[in-house]
Amino acid sequence: MPGLVCLTLLLGCSDTPLELSGPRPMSIQGFTLADWSAFGYSNRHSDIAIRNLGELGVTDCAILITTYQSSPSTSQLRLNDARTPGRNSVARALSEAHRQGMEVTLKLHVDIDDGTWRAEIDPENPEAWFAAYETFVFTWAERAESWGVRQLIVGTELAGTLKHEQAWRDLIQGCRERFHGDLVYAASWDEAALVPFWDALDFVGINTYFPVATRRDPGRLEIMEAWQPWLSRMQLLHEQTDKQILVTEIGYRSIDGAGLHPYQFNTSGTLDLREQADLYWAALQVLAEPDWIEGVYWWNWLANGAGGPLNRDFTPFGKEAEQILRDAWTSPTP
Repeated sequence: MPGLVCLTLLLGCSDTPLELSGPRPMSIQGFTLADWSAFGYSNRHSDIAIRNLGELGVTDCAILITTYQSSPSTSQLRLNDARTPGRNSVARALSEAHRQGMEVTLKLHVDIDDGTWRAEIDPENPEAWFAAYETFVFTWAERAESWGVRQLIVGTELAGTLKHEQAWRDLIQGCRERFHGDLVYAASWDEAALVPFWDALDFVGINTYFPVATRRDPGRLEIMEAWQPWLSRMQLLHEQTDKQILVTEIGYRSIDGAGLHPYQFNTSGTLDLREQADLYWAALQVLAEPDWIEGVYWWNWLANGAGGPLNRDFTPFGKEAEQILRDAWTSPTP
């Protein structure tokens, strides 16, 4: 991996706030705008959040749209759940993002009422589940086409459904007939190598919640070194599929030890703004180097404006990590 030798030689000073040359601009410098309500994208708080993203140098705004089901095994989706953003709400956010000069992606999720991870969805009646899911996806694909959306993320971390390969291929083909932008599937980092239909999509999407630390408060170069085996795996997948890699999610909570298990979202932890900032810095450095990485979508920026220096969640808003990102995405590359 390029740069690894130099990286190893520098590890003795890995606890210093090292400054390397600025990362190259990527084709997609993205963020996911997140809300879990019907009208959360249709108010001034959301407008302000989108303007804040534009000021950060974000080129692509992914708008999160979630549908719900009662259990992992049910074959029914509630397509009109009160927490699913409405058409007009999403349209307002999209219009504001376009006014700020950003491209827009619609990112589709399925959540389970009891909080079970969506990767465990394994419906008792797959035909009925896929019929319901197609209704959800095709509805937003048609809207995406009429709105001039750049990308549609047709599924996220649905590992339990991958065995139904033909159903996925039929769904992707149905999206092609309705939407002429890029189609992406967002696989969990431990699922990506198992997806059997990458050839039908435009990018290999990976939610990169890799463990990138072996201790709390690692130095920046330690984090960069921990990224190297994960980069090698991503490059192998790029070579096997002949597709560009798109980081469909990456994020770190502002807590002590965030790099140990980045995928954990509901554990307690001590506030640590610096560790989040260091994790951002290292990720921006390593992901900008390979030319086979198309770009990234950070997780997440909350439409309700939540964040700030006492917030322990993923958002960098009002924290040291926000400035790290601003420096990387708005400063000229030396």
